[in-house]
Amino acid sequence: MKYALLIHSDQATWADIDDDEKARLRAEAMPKWIALFEELGKADPNVSGTELDEGVTAKVVRVVDGERIVTDGPFAETKEVLGGAFFVDVPDLDEAIRLATLIPAAEYGSIEIRPLAGQTAEVAS
Repeated sequence: MKYALLIHSDQATWADIDDDEKARLRAEAMPKWIALFEELGKADPNVSGTELDEGVTAKVVRVVDGERIVTDGPFAETKEVLGGAFFVDVPDLDEAIRLATLIPAAEYGSIEIRPLAGQTAEVAS
């Protein structure tokens, strides 16, 4: 089964941190991320993923009555916004849940697991 592991977190506090502090926090967290990448590679050698730039750089496009409307965004009803994603092909939902648990961002945000379209989802035990 192919799954998207979508990383959501509150980016507001990150935006208020200076570049030196961001670098320090990234360096501090890097061993956990490296361990995650190793585990993801074992589970799916073709894993892919990326971190997204801060939400304040996003644009939202809507078409209303045939007219394109572009706004700054995202603006959601929640503080957590999408900050990155991994795409894995693993045997079942249980394995996807196990891998999501290893994502360091799960300690300060949430990981949404979503099967890619066109597959039959399995129920976790």
